[in-house]
Amino acid sequence: MTIIYLLTALAGCGDPASDSGLEPGDGADTQDSGEPLPAWSSAFDTTGSGALSGIWGAAPDDIFAVGGDPEQATIYHYDGAAWSPMEAPAVPLLVWVYGFGPEDVYAVGVGGGFAHYDGERWAALDSGTEQDLWGIWGRASDDIWIVGGDIDDGEPVILHYDGERVAPYALDEAENVRGARSFFKVWGIGEALFIVGQRGQILRWDGGAWVDSPAGAEADDDFVSLWGTSEDHIVAVGGRSNGRIATWDGQAWTTEQLSGVPGLNAVSMQEPDEAVIAGISGWSGSFDPEADTIRADPVLTTLDLHAIWGDGQGRFYAVGGRFYDPYEGVAFVRTEGE
Repeated sequence: MTIIYLLTALAGCGDPASDSGLEPGDGADTQDSGEPLPAWSSAFDTTGSGALSGIWGAAPDDIFAVGGDPEQATIYHYDGAAWSPMEAPAVPLLVWVYGFGPEDVYAVGVGGGFAHYDGERWAALDSGTEQDLWGIWGRASDDIWIVGGDIDDGEPVILHYDGERVAPYALDEAENVRGARSFFKVWGIGEALFIVGQRGQILRWDGGAWVDSPAGAEADDDFVSLWGTSEDHIVAVGGRSNGRIATWDGQAWTTEQLSGVPGLNAVSMQEPDEAVIAGISGWSGSFDPEADTIRADPVLTTLDLHAIWGDGQGRFYAVGGRFYDPYEGVAFVRTEGE
């Protein structure tokens, strides 16, 4: 693994509440090759948003960001021209959002929070649990998987939603070989479908059951998120003190511990040679799975980044924040350098 640091993270880079973003043109703007760097800037005013934790879009002009605080969720929507707050249902902080179109969007969060948007309004759904829910993904609105759990106690949560009711999935203890108490994300492409979670545990759906999918000796810390461009080209990220990156080649996972890179929470991919990644203390950058290299981007904020989503037209949106009182959100957009 080669790590290319174009900018060094700054210690004490100011009050994130007043200087949480980069204006276009700040920092270095070219790589060693002379190619322009992507530029990060503030996506919208997050004052009063609470922490922001998840982002997903049905189209470049139809994007949803979710978050809030333990008392009430917040939801923002981008229509291609501006971001605006939406009326959120009476659920606590929403952690993750995923959908199947502009009139069929789902979100899950702490305390078993579960909500659906039908194109006109958000409504709370019954998840059947009060456990924290960290991730949601599905192949269709009647085939949705939800994961979560208490990171300190109990068994991990896997739920399946068929469009009408939520049913718990009883995980075989033999498959949870690392003893994860919580799973953080579920994601799939084609026939490939995976769950990632605590202690480096990864599960794979074999068509009828969730089975252990070993990720190697370096998979000794939490995996938090994953994304890919094909069934044999998937990247999972995690780590708490030091970042972890795992790659799936269609047959097996290979995991690397990243020296000098903090824990990673977020990943999104539009092209096979770039996974846009982000994590603790505002760290962000790009990972090239083919060259096995990482590039660090300019520091965005001292607050943690939790989710990234790419619109397929060259923009990537990142959200995050402070997940304790006073709850605070940040939101950024990355555009290609010119």
